[in-house]
Amino acid sequence: MEKDVDGRPNRRDFIAVTASALTAGGTTSQAGEIDALGPGFDLQTPLKKNWNEVLGSLVHVDLDVDAKELKDPAVQERHRIYCYLLMKLIVRFWNGNKNGPFGIYPQRDRLQLAGPKGADDTPRLYKGDMNPRPDRDRPNWDRYLGHNIACIAVDGNGHIIDFDFNHNAIFRSSAEHAESRLVRRLFSLTDIFDSWKTGARFNGKPHAASLGDVTLYTTLESCAQCSGVMSLAGVKQIIYLQNDFAAYKIGNLMYKLANRLEVKNPDGSPKQDNKGNIVTIPGAPVPIPASEVGIAEFALLNQGNLDFARKMMAGTEFFFKPSKDGKEDRDPAITSFLCTDDAYELFAQGAGRFEGMTLQVDKYPYADQIPNDPDRVMTNAECLAEAAKFYAYVDAEGYRGSPHKL
Repeated sequence: MEKDVDGRPNRRDFIAVTASALTAGGTTSQAGEIDALGPGFDLQTPLKKNWNEVLGSLVHVDLDVDAKELKDPAVQERHRIYCYLLMKLIVRFWNGNKNGPFGIYPQRDRLQLAGPKGADDTPRLYKGDMNPRPDRDRPNWDRYLGHNIACIAVDGNGHIIDFDFNHNAIFRSSAEHAESRLVRRLFSLTDIFDSWKTGARFNGKPHAASLGDVTLYTTLESCAQCSGVMSLAGVKQIIYLQNDFAAYKIGNLMYKLANRLEVKNPDGSPKQDNKGNIVTIPGAPVPIPASEVGIAEFALLNQGNLDFARKMMAGTEFFFKPSKDGKEDRDPAITSFLCTDDAYELFAQGAGRFEGMTLQVDKYPYADQIPNDPDRVMTNAECLAEAAKFYAYVDAEGYRGSPHKL
């Protein structure tokens, strides 16, 4: 594999090799020397337990054990509500202008041209925000340079707390990822609103010190930075709509290797749930691919990304060219794929499922009547109604990230 100047594997070649391995259904492995587990590290139970495991075993998360509630169709349906809402938000704020609105984006000529195509080598104008009905309350604006990566946060009762987008380009930073931005916002919001079920009070710390009851739904598998931030925040679980093949399953690794925190009662004894199980907070969120909750677009987005990478690697097509004689951009980066017509159509497909969603288990988790407790967990029907209300709010007021409760 070709190396970059600093000796690291070339990202483009890595994606191509990954795509070939996935297509062939094969795996590659290399035997290497295993370091000794030194003093101090040998006291960390997850590290000691997995030290000699092969990588393929180490990244495996047994959801039948770690997220066994997913076996319940009603739980899957509940997660689909938020996944489809996220896809609808992506479509509402779609902006494929990764390199600005002017130039040549052949992968966007089908849907996102702002005018006629013209000659193949002529720079064109492309749409920015894909707002279907701009007005005084919903202006079109092009300040966002697109990645179209976003996430939403949902508390333990089913209330939607907030959402945010990747803002790397705006802030000229590689650290402004959606999940990291949203976690920081969540801690700020817990200082303002105390009605969200963000986490249980444990070990003498305030409930806002942990997001142990919060689920994040994100459009893209989390990187090392976001996985680390979510781990420090104690996020319960993350459900992602697409793999990031260059993230090396870091979320799985962190989940398998992170120590769980045991919740204590005021007297110092282990806290137990109503079934007698000891209550613990995961050291990292449970990583759940959206295919596990019935999102068909998960596989389609992954395949679309691989197809895009192959086209760029073949050298016969390009993602962007700034001018007729400009240099062609053939980087197979997923952030480029997520600005294409193909990606937009898949998110629009998911958005359509949200608009036409019919619930099969609308009264979950209550079989008969709903208690009057204001702090109760909402039913699926209530979650869907709130999701629709949240979208209506965001459509006019939310832009790219704003607190739910104003």
